[in-house]
Amino acid sequence: MNRLLSKTGVSCCADSTGGALIAALLLVAISAIMGATILFATSTDLQISGNYRRAVETFYAAEAGIAETSVRLSGSPSSNPAYFGDSSPIMQPNWSAYVLSNPGWKSQDDTSYSTLFTNYIPVSGNLTNTAVLANSIQTALPYWTKVRHKTEFDAEQAGHSSLTPHYQDTDGVTAGHSQINQGNVVYYGFASGNGLKPMSFTSANPTLYSPVEIIISQGELEGAMSLLQVEVAHPPGPPLLAPLYANSQVFFGGGTAAVEGFDSCGLLSEGRPPVWMGPAGALVGNPTFTGNPPIPQSGTEALDLVKTLEDLKRGAEVINGDLVSVKPGVPGTPALLYAEPSAGGFWSELAVQNVNGFGVLLVKGNVKISAPFHWEGLVIVSGQITFDGGIGTSAIHGALFADQVHILSGDVTITLDTCPIAASLRVLPVAILNWQHLL
Repeated sequence: MNRLLSKTGVSCCADSTGGALIAALLLVAISAIMGATILFATSTDLQISGNYRRAVETFYAAEAGIAETSVRLSGSPSSNPAYFGDSSPIMQPNWSAYVLSNPGWKSQDDTSYSTLFTNYIPVSGNLTNTAVLANSIQTALPYWTKVRHKTEFDAEQAGHSSLTPHYQDTDGVTAGHSQINQGNVVYYGFASGNGLKPMSFTSANPTLYSPVEIIISQGELEGAMSLLQVEVAHPPGPPLLAPLYANSQVFFGGGTAAVEGFDSCGLLSEGRPPVWMGPAGALVGNPTFTGNPPIPQSGTEALDLVKTLEDLKRGAEVINGDLVSVKPGVPGTPALLYAEPSAGGFWSELAVQNVNGFGVLLVKGNVKISAPFHWEGLVIVSGQITFDGGIGTSAIHGALFADQVHILSGDVTITLDTCPIAASLRVLPVAILNWQHLL
């Protein structure tokens, strides 16, 4: 058999076999490199995916802590079994409390922990407990939260100064503060008698408004954590310009009526005028007025009562029928009621008769009151409220806001009283004023 030889006498197939081997080795090396690259990329993607999952889960856990703490700040121990707010009648600048889902929590877990604060871990029936235990109502979720009153020192740490004020300083002290001397508690409401916009403020005297609360919530899972901080406060309701406010008309057409502008609770020591009306308001009739000043006043702006109702109705019990012979709420457990009668429907106005209530009554529409009627707290009506009919007296101890007020018959008394108003405002769900993702 003939064989092809090169000039050197070496078979041509030898070179081909060597080249194939080299090519195969190169191919194996390239495949190994590609496989390693793919494996590394896949591993990295899985790690990134795992990190993202843990970050999302810890973030949601921290938000769940914010939600639980917010709910537990509303109401009172008698109205909310899970309530854990400051039980002191005078708000303490160093008050703080924890919600723990894990009984193994340690103070070292909170990098801002300080023995200068009360550091309560409240349980039902003991709002000042300090023993570490799981007191969360969602123990399956991995979080802890801390809540404390915002103070002047907190505001200064955030940049407050006389040139860049973060709150209205009305306590008469302008010196700086420290962690040891936190200063006064910062409240949220209406600092001045005729202010129309709620704001943060301090006061040297007791106030009917609630403190701004700082909530720090940490979610932790598999070594990952998220840290959130929010500032919340109870809505302050409309400004207390007078015990009786009307946007357009106050009509005294019959019966006897008295409107008293001096605060029977004493939180507003200077009192208020008996009636305050919007710029287009008109008053007809001559009831008995007392207050400071003792005559009705008018403002340059009208309150937006519809917006006020929308802001306050969250969490309210919705009324779908008339209120007759009922006793909603008591002083320790205020009611929060909302009704929306439709002028074009079968229910054209809310009829109220023989009612003894405590809390906040919100009506988007018209109301007719028939005696006897007694209410302690706030009554806010976007339309017309009419007092007519029934047997006995009608009295509001707190404040009444409406577009129009018509008193046609009966014995009607409206007295400014900030005690039931303050208690009623605390039943309102807290609203977020500021939100930060710290970690």
